[in-house]
Amino acid sequence: MTSRVVAMSDSAEAGWVHGSVMSPETVLAFCAIAMVAYVTPGPDWFVVMRYAVRSKGAGWVAAAGVQSGLLVHMTAAAIGVAAVVLASATAFTVLKLVGAAYLVYLGVRALWNSRSRSDAVAEPDERSDLRLSRVWRQSFVANVLNPKAALFFVAVLPQFVSADGAVSLQIVGLGVIDVALGVLWWALFVVGVHRLRTLMGGRRARVLTDRISGTALIGLGGGLALTPAKV
Repeated sequence: MTSRVVAMSDSAEAGWVHGSVMSPETVLAFCAIAMVAYVTPGPDWFVVMRYAVRSKGAGWVAAAGVQSGLLVHMTAAAIGVAAVVLASATAFTVLKLVGAAYLVYLGVRALWNSRSRSDAVAEPDERSDLRLSRVWRQSFVANVLNPKAALFFVAVLPQFVSADGAVSLQIVGLGVIDVALGVLWWALFVVGVHRLRTLMGGRRARVLTDRISGTALIGLGGGLALTPAKV
């Protein structure tokens, strides 16, 4: 009896491990799709860009906030919460409207800051604007409230998951790969954006970045609000 139980346990474990290990081709294909998603401009771009032009540290904190938001989406997808939310027209509508309103708020704030800086005679004190806890919080909330980020983990990522294996474990594994790729991308992005400040001059670069990111965030918020309830 004991040997039978052990044999069954070994068989289940072998099947679990076999089903959880993805082929190198699958992982590479997922990495390519994930990188396309990262290099495509979206809300995260403009949130991170707004702070990266001020300092590399602020840019990296903003990127950390974005990636922390992705961890929330990954966890929700792994336990099925995101699928339930996106399957409900009401829940999706609430999520997208709250997310859209937050993006518009960030955009208006950025435009207001650009006006203040362009009118200032002296370099403004940005210490309150650059409180790292606020930078992280704004980036985190913007990502968590973006239903399209959740949609990636619910609709795109599962295309690379085998139904024969441990689905939740595979989702977490691919999610960790996605976050790791994001860390690499944002490191390059922050350095590149901050370089813009060096080439253009501090205040001018900040004003231009605030105007670009503010306009983009308002536009993205408006577009998100018009997203159909059913996806």
